Amino acid sequence: MSLQNASRQRGNAGALTRLLAILALFALVASACGGGEVATDDEEPDATSTEAPVDDEPADEEPADEEPTDEEPAEEPADDAPALTASFRGVTEDTITIGVTMLDFDDLVSKNLSAQGWGDQQLVYQTYIDDINANGGINGRMIEPIYEFYTPLGTTVAAEVCVRLTEDNEIFAIVGGFVGPAETENVCITDTHETVLVGGVQSEERLAQAKAPWLQNNSLRNRRLSVFVDLLEQDGRLDDAKIAIIGSIELEDVFEQAEALFQAKGVEPVLVAINDVPQGETVAENARWQVLAENIRASGADKVLIIGSGQAGTRGVFENGLDVEKWVLERQALDNPGENTTAEMLDGSITPTGLTDDEIYEEAGTQECREIFFAANPGLIDDKLPSEYVEGEEQWFNPLMSYCRWIQLFVQVASAAGADLTPESFLAAADGMGDFSLPGLPFSSLGPGKYDADDSFRLSIFDMTLGEEGDLKPITDVLDGTN
Repeated sequence: MSLQNASRQRGNAGALTRLLAILALFALVASACGGGEVATDDEEPDATSTEAPVDDEPADEEPADEEPTDEEPAEEPADDAPALTASFRGVTEDTITIGVTMLDFDDLVSKNLSAQGWGDQQLVYQTYIDDINANGGINGRMIEPIYEFYTPLGTTVAAEVCVRLTEDNEIFAIVGGFVGPAETENVCITDTHETVLVGGVQSEERLAQAKAPWLQNNSLRNRRLSVFVDLLEQDGRLDDAKIAIIGSIELEDVFEQAEALFQAKGVEPVLVAINDVPQGETVAENARWQVLAENIRASGADKVLIIGSGQAGTRGVFENGLDVEKWVLERQALDNPGENTTAEMLDGSITPTGLTDDEIYEEAGTQECREIFFAANPGLIDDKLPSEYVEGEEQWFNPLMSYCRWIQLFVQVASAAGADLTPESFLAAADGMGDFSLPGLPFSSLGPGKYDADDSFRLSIFDMTLGEEGDLKPITDVLDGTN
């Protein structure tokens, strides 16, 4: 049974029919689905076809009666099937060339910014791509990847990678993009070089600059903030709340929407202030938070919403002795605390999340991805839950979960775009996707003006007593954030 046939799409019947066709490329064991395969021009003649007698048979001998067979004759390709052509840069009759970007964990580990890497990231991607190609590729075209690593610290390396992929190689799209301080270079892909991107970190401003389709699995920060406020209200946390809103200079566009979201719920924030110190300048951030903490204390706030610079914010609340509940928009600040932020500082912080890592790892779509990897690489690593990894051990579970999701998103939309694959047909396919699912994202959707797929949300709280360094603990069920 293929990954396609096992997926759990939602939505109207048209969307379901479309997606069942899209996901055929992820077949795990094609023969288990039954039925004969479609014949192609390259296949050998069917063994049951009629052949002329061989020369050494007696001329007057009657041919032996053939045994009856229950097999159905192989189907011929439809005469009206569209021909595959070199429809765009990076797309030939037979192949689709994509760039794949990955974090350079060797650099991060050497700078003590990460305790470990993510295993052999390229092997994980290649395993999934090999499986896609083995099961028909994308409408018959094989994916040809070009791999690049980058450091997220600054923009220099990311800019060089962008140029190498888009100018030096004929690629149709980039999967992965850039994150962290390097995320501003995503516009190098979608704007400067007008190349399709699946990944990166979107913002409304960057999307407005994009001249090529840009999709991401995560949620757009503006939409995530709106859902976060809704979840806080549903959980009763806005009742009689005195809220201070502190935004970072990097997310000023998101920060500017926050006050109106609370006012729409009948809650007037008691303080709205900006942290104008760039993220990562620890000494300056700490000094700025001494001032912000006094402002929060004077306002009488008992809740603080931190938009961007989450580690600086939680550290500032803790070090300045504020007795407030912390709401942190960016869960990444709680997933990967830096060397200046401890679990005690993060403790009690509430953030919007989806499934936990363990839940994602065991979710049906991710299980299918894992089966593909472990079948292709037997005995390479142990198949265990993310919570069972220890510090310093290569975290293979991250690419096993994330990269399958990213490549599936690209393949689903590119398949829906049809034989004439171009940025325009790719965008039209994204606009028509509607509701669907991805590994670890039970609620996903794309449509006109909505190019961030993730709709799976819940509230979680950081608990310093979980594990060796604390962890996030769910406090609500996962809901569809579009409803």
